[in-house]
Amino acid sequence: MKPILTWLRSSGPTWHYNRIWLDALIATLCLNVLAFLIFSKMGFTTFAIFEEDGPIEDLQSLSLAITVVLAVLASFRTRVLARYVAVTTASIAFVFFMREMPICRGSTTVFCVSKTGLPIFIGIAALILIIATIFFELRHRGGVSRAIHPRLSWPLGLIGVVLAGSQAAEHSDIMMLEESLESYGFMILMMSSVWLFRFSRKQPAEPLKVRARAGFQKLMHPLSHP
Repeated sequence: MKPILTWLRSSGPTWHYNRIWLDALIATLCLNVLAFLIFSKMGFTTFAIFEEDGPIEDLQSLSLAITVVLAVLASFRTRVLARYVAVTTASIAFVFFMREMPICRGSTTVFCVSKTGLPIFIGIAALILIIATIFFELRHRGGVSRAIHPRLSWPLGLIGVVLAGSQAAEHSDIMMLEESLESYGFMILMMSSVWLFRFSRKQPAEPLKVRARAGFQKLMHPLSHP
């Protein structure tokens, strides 16, 4: 217990976008209400708007796709810890994106994934995150413990709580609440990638060849000097 308390009290990097929970909430409410009004005018029922593979889920997929793109772009311009956070964000968003994508069956043949392809894509994203975690820890001892510290990772913790609430709503068969909470969780993730992308644009970017050589040398140092 004492080592955990010491770790929680330790100093380290902090997530500076403190309003993310509120901005994501406002954006989610505005987009969902707007989608509800537009599709209601088009003749959609409330059930059709919030059902699986409906308009609200399409918005969720769009936010997750934006998250993946921005986080990947941010990972190319950031360094060390920020790059690891960007890769983690992209990997998590990609997993959710694939889970939200409809399964190819019947008339659903466009923008869908096969039942066999889904676990493969999710496995690839998980493997990328595992490899990134191993490389990050090898190059920067104790880096993972700093990355998962609540001071820095609390947005991911908040997303976890929100999505757990979504699952509880699904088990209680409250579809509107389920999809609204999912939209909110994915919006927090998207705004995390937006913040990372904006942060990355302020960083001086070295040529990719130089960064690759430096990274390889840092990786080989602990392996050759155990």
